[in-house]
Amino acid sequence: MEERGKRHQIFRKIGKRPGVHGKEFLLCAFAALCVLLLFSKSSWLYPFNDWPDVNMFFTMGKGMLHGKVPYVDLAEQKGPYVFLAGAVGYLLSNTGFYGYFLLELLSFSFFLFYAARIIALYTDFPSIWILPLLGAGIGCAKSFVHGGSLEELCLGFFAYGIYSLLRFLRSPDGSMPKGTLLANGVIAGILLWSKFTLLGLHIVWAVAVGIVFLRRKKYRRLLEGTGLFLGGMAAATIPWLIYFGWHHAIGDWFQAYLWDNIFGYTQKGHASLSQRLAAAVGNALDSLKDRDNRTYSLWVIAGGILFILLPGKKASWREKISVAFMGFGMSLGIFIGGTKHDYYGLPLSSFGIFGILCAVLFAGELAGKLPAKLIYRLSQKKRLLAAGCFLLFLGAGCWLGFLNSPNTYLLRIEREEMPQYRFAGIMQESGDTSMLNYGFLDGGFYTVLGEVPDTKYYCTLNVNPSLSLASQNTVLERGGVEWVVTWKAYMAEEEELRRLPVVSESYTLTDYQYFYFEGDMRTYALYRYSGTE
Repeated sequence: MEERGKRHQIFRKIGKRPGVHGKEFLLCAFAALCVLLLFSKSSWLYPFNDWPDVNMFFTMGKGMLHGKVPYVDLAEQKGPYVFLAGAVGYLLSNTGFYGYFLLELLSFSFFLFYAARIIALYTDFPSIWILPLLGAGIGCAKSFVHGGSLEELCLGFFAYGIYSLLRFLRSPDGSMPKGTLLANGVIAGILLWSKFTLLGLHIVWAVAVGIVFLRRKKYRRLLEGTGLFLGGMAAATIPWLIYFGWHHAIGDWFQAYLWDNIFGYTQKGHASLSQRLAAAVGNALDSLKDRDNRTYSLWVIAGGILFILLPGKKASWREKISVAFMGFGMSLGIFIGGTKHDYYGLPLSSFGIFGILCAVLFAGELAGKLPAKLIYRLSQKKRLLAAGCFLLFLGAGCWLGFLNSPNTYLLRIEREEMPQYRFAGIMQESGDTSMLNYGFLDGGFYTVLGEVPDTKYYCTLNVNPSLSLASQNTVLERGGVEWVVTWKAYMAEEEELRRLPVVSESYTLTDYQYFYFEGDMRTYALYRYSGTE
């Protein structure tokens, strides 16, 4: 017993630290940089991010900086904070995503950092060495899609929300700093005006904090906390009320972002609440069961089960219930509308932190059983050992991720081989780069050209596509642009492209290219106005 106690005393001395410090944040940032460089198409290693969603964010943000008002001058269905992210990316890099990549890096770094802080709540054993496995598992997964999704940019928010609630539940005096309440309120406000379906975790967060204050009969703290949380949400809302109010566009904002998304983008029609709940849970489970998401979903599933099974002295029932409900709330918010896309499941990867936590706890138990002399010897080289483990798992995670990622094919492609750059070269040579992205989501041609669209429906939207297509047809009928770019989800024959309805009436096929995108070869076609001499 004495020898065992000695081993644990030495072990605690080696591993203990009061928290996660700046040096560890730098390690998290380095791991995030390696992961994103390899797996995000926005990174400096890739020629271009050709995902339509991120190009739409960029086009909207660019438009705002050039005086266009979202929902009035340019149509989209996301919230204004998404466009703000695109605007920041545009300021840093005008015709590509290298600036936007820095936003991805910032979010992913904070995600890993707060993952480490969550683990530090439960054990003194270091965790930085294994976190690269989770980071690489997320980056190479199907849900990560092309890189740059709003869900990815919010991973740091989710990790901070989980950490701050668990820290509150584990605090001996049951207090929560005012800044934490305010910060989570601001985050909730940003999520509300980015994509309100991502609010589920923070709704549970607010309810959980309120219940704890009630149970502890801290009514004054409850009122104060409610005010701070709602005040944070208001602080995130007021700038947009001022902006859209100044442009007389509050009605357009609410119509396009709230009304159209709530009533125009769901697929369950008149389904009952129980059917919607069942569908939401089913879609969340389907996302986790997808074999191409198993690089992180195994951490989520194993962590969820093992965290619940932890002894009460390690994790209380309140913590377990709170984590379970945060996951349920997140799934409900994302999937209750019935719509499902690959990237919808990415926020669930936040709960992979608990799989890493259980792995670290297990490693700590094994280390504690080592002979005291061996532990002492290892402690003499602990920095070298920690660095070696960190680099080993980072390298292994990135290598395995490289083999699994759906994006790495593009690393072998030069810019000039992509239709965005090929067509841009042709348009720039003509001296007139006015164009319309016709019949499909933003393909990135505006981005490469640096062009700000002059038509509201600069591409076809998922919400009410017939309206956007009708508006685009009007532009073509009057020859409103010099160039038209369109897209087919298959390898279309040249004859079909030359006879394309509506387009071929006033525009002539100039060039076309087959290019791989999302699992298959697609056709990109460029047309020029027939009235041009």
